[in-house]
Amino acid sequence: MTENTANCASQNDKAKSDIVSQVARIIRRAGLDYEGWRYIAKRVRKVCQLRPAKKGRRLPRILNADDFRRFYEIVDQAKEVQHALMLRLLFFTGVRVSELCNMQIGEIDLENHKIRINSGKGDKDRFVLFGKAFATALRTHMAAHPNHRWLFQTRRNTRFTTRRVQQIVKAYAERAGVKATPHTFRHQAITWLTRHSGLADAELQLITGHARRETLAIYQHVALDGDLEQKYQDAMKKVDL
Repeated sequence: MTENTANCASQNDKAKSDIVSQVARIIRRAGLDYEGWRYIAKRVRKVCQLRPAKKGRRLPRILNADDFRRFYEIVDQAKEVQHALMLRLLFFTGVRVSELCNMQIGEIDLENHKIRINSGKGDKDRFVLFGKAFATALRTHMAAHPNHRWLFQTRRNTRFTTRRVQQIVKAYAERAGVKATPHTFRHQAITWLTRHSGLADAELQLITGHARRETLAIYQHVALDGDLEQKYQDAMKKVDL
């Protein structure tokens, strides 16, 4: 591609972007609702042949075993029972932080060790699982708060906001000397299950709520286990270089 061709392409892209911006301003002035805005934006993208740039694949960052355990040790030292339950459930279920905040008492199935997630990402419902050993802790928590609507409630009897849970995780992470967000524990859970559970991708997809099975492929890269690494090292020893 010549320099002139590249400049023309750049100018065309800028012109298309300017058109979309102008249309957006017109839509706002017209007071159209969200659905009206979506329809017009879709038509503009089609006419202008606009396509979103392809996103590169980034591997999720997870905690190593020592950091992972240290984080929960710090949580336990604080003796905040609700925090301990909440942050463990983030890992056990692999849910998104918004899904954790929206968990209701009535959706907890202690006998079958599962929780119904209503209107998760993409407005989809699904069930997530938790370990049998954790059911006792949840049962005790629920029995201590028989009038609660939400599984985890603030002192004002409202559900936790996603922002508040993010702050809680950040505070414990800083005290533990690690970097973590609520989503870290979703990555942690899926990586652990990919490495240890033997679940097929389709089964993991049901639990995690991923829209596309291909998304789970990134966890196979993160979950390189000791056996695989040892096989690699053994093979490389045989190379005479």
